[in-house]
Amino acid sequence: MPVAVLPLVPDLPPMLTTDPRDFLTRAPLAWSVIAGGLLALAYPPFNLGSLSFVVVAVALWISGLSQTTLPSWREVAWRSWTFGAVFHFGTLYWTGWVSIPGMFVMVAILGGYIMLVFLATRAAIARLGPAGIWTFPILWVAHEYLRTLGQLAFPWTNLSLSQVWALPLLQFAEFTGDLGISFLVVVINVCIFESWRLYSSRGWRIAVRYTVIAVLLLAVPIGWGAWRMASIVSRSSVRVAVLQGDIDSYAKWENNFVDQSMAVYETLSRAAAAQGAELIVWPETAAPMYLRSDMKYLKEVLDLSRELKTRMLVGTLEYDRVEGGGYLRYNAAVQLVDGFYRKDFHAKLHLVPFGEWIPFSNYIQVLDKLEVGGAHFSALDKYVLFDHPKGPFAAAICYESVFPDIIRRFAKDGARFFVTITNDGWYGFSSGPPQHAAHAILRAIETRRPFARSANTGISCFIDRAGVTRQVTHQYVPDMRIFDLPIGDAHEQTFFVRYGMWLGQACAGFSLALVAGLAVIHLRRKP
Repeated sequence: MPVAVLPLVPDLPPMLTTDPRDFLTRAPLAWSVIAGGLLALAYPPFNLGSLSFVVVAVALWISGLSQTTLPSWREVAWRSWTFGAVFHFGTLYWTGWVSIPGMFVMVAILGGYIMLVFLATRAAIARLGPAGIWTFPILWVAHEYLRTLGQLAFPWTNLSLSQVWALPLLQFAEFTGDLGISFLVVVINVCIFESWRLYSSRGWRIAVRYTVIAVLLLAVPIGWGAWRMASIVSRSSVRVAVLQGDIDSYAKWENNFVDQSMAVYETLSRAAAAQGAELIVWPETAAPMYLRSDMKYLKEVLDLSRELKTRMLVGTLEYDRVEGGGYLRYNAAVQLVDGFYRKDFHAKLHLVPFGEWIPFSNYIQVLDKLEVGGAHFSALDKYVLFDHPKGPFAAAICYESVFPDIIRRFAKDGARFFVTITNDGWYGFSSGPPQHAAHAILRAIETRRPFARSANTGISCFIDRAGVTRQVTHQYVPDMRIFDLPIGDAHEQTFFVRYGMWLGQACAGFSLALVAGLAVIHLRRKP
């Protein structure tokens, strides 16, 4: 019986027979650009936060840290720096609206921080073997913590910010701070990375095991967080009004425009008082002068305070005289009560580098002579609480709300709620304003203190103790929002408020010990 001879199946093109994961190493710089761009989409306003659970794993793969023979230091450096720089460009491009050169310098530096994390991880893998990849989450959190320190501190792009859309997941930040969220995100990425790496050598069972671990690491905090949100009880509240004047950020400083600006806030204040506000909040530099020494406008706002019989918190400028002549100028918040200007004011604790001051100018006086816009304010290391019948509160000016430890210290000192005053009008409808507003969600959960946010051009809103955002305004429209802000017990303090940045400090200590140990071993092995 004749046997049919089937034609031979032609060889499939290499593209179809190659492990799909190998594509990531064929054009590593191009893939690094793509990965960095995808991670930027995880952040507000896009809020595709699920991307952050896999994109970092992709970046690790692109960097070649899965290979038996590790790539050179230079290759890891270029790939990881490209990933970090593109990621930061995608999240911080809007800073170029103020200074394009400054934006590129910042992106390059922040990309360099990411590069150092990858290089340290490569060193750990080279010495410890594949298990060295588990140092990566610790190194990553250490770098996020170190970015909160010093005069160039800028912890804006912590991975935790990519999860503000998933409130249940964020709730355990009351124990760890936002760095705990970042740590969890990176650990899940490493689990995914390991499942890819081990699939080729040890089969699908071990890959599934790591995938299950990743799912559990995500599911357990979400389940607990949903319960925690439902369990939060507030026994009192304070009715707060936040004003949004929509005053042009440049024109507001012109003498012939100040009357118009002040009239807008007077009108909004009257509307707030008519609705029973117990505190009326004006945004950052809403009174664009040294209010204490400007008799005309001081009389106007004091008369308004006396007439409305409502406490007012006003963003303005303040100053101190120094010995030998001269002044220290402050970006400040002041409280007006029944027609009186309270002596204690809050001056901004952490100034915007190159926007409000020149870093290190307190050590190198010649730097203070540089002209870069309004960069000649002084910071005042003084934590001031404002009194209120419902309990003391604190003000955070502009990007002070980005710093967990600043807000934590206010809460530890007794603040029962916060107001944030800001002017994000420089950045238009970019990613900047929604990112800025989202940081207050993290601070509210860490401290279990609610926030009232007053922004000159938006976004103004209220954030409760569980991180739920309410009464959100549109940008670039005059508005006033009022809300009964629920506040907790005076004695209540979260683990994070009591013990601070313990996770970041532990990770930084481990990382420094690791790098020092690897350096010593390397030097001892040299002939």
